[in-house]
Amino acid sequence: MEDHFKNKDLARELFDHLLEQVNAKVGKCKVISLPCCIHLFGKYDFLALLPRKDGLEISFGLYRQLKGLRIKESMPVSAKGVRNCLIVKTEAEIDRELIGWLDEAYHLKDS
Repeated sequence: MEDHFKNKDLARELFDHLLEQVNAKVGKCKVISLPCCIHLFGKYDFLALLPRKDGLEISFGLYRQLKGLRIKESMPVSAKGVRNCLIVKTEAEIDRELIGWLDEAYHLKDS
């Protein structure tokens, strides 16, 4: 996993903060480091992260398309599923709105 954060200190700080917030406010999760990116697993894979020099690219699935300035991409991947992607550059962006979306993604298959 350390290879993902090599020369990406900001991404590491943001990841640690995001993981802390998800574990405290959404649910316990396991971190899986793959060659391409990092995944968070609750009952299933609900979040993919790509560390960047200027922050974290975050991708997660919902049953709805998110819209707004912070959304980089929102694209259908199945009849119901939509992959939503955004980039986080500051700890302040790991806010109530983002945690709410991640909570929805974490519990998506519970509904």
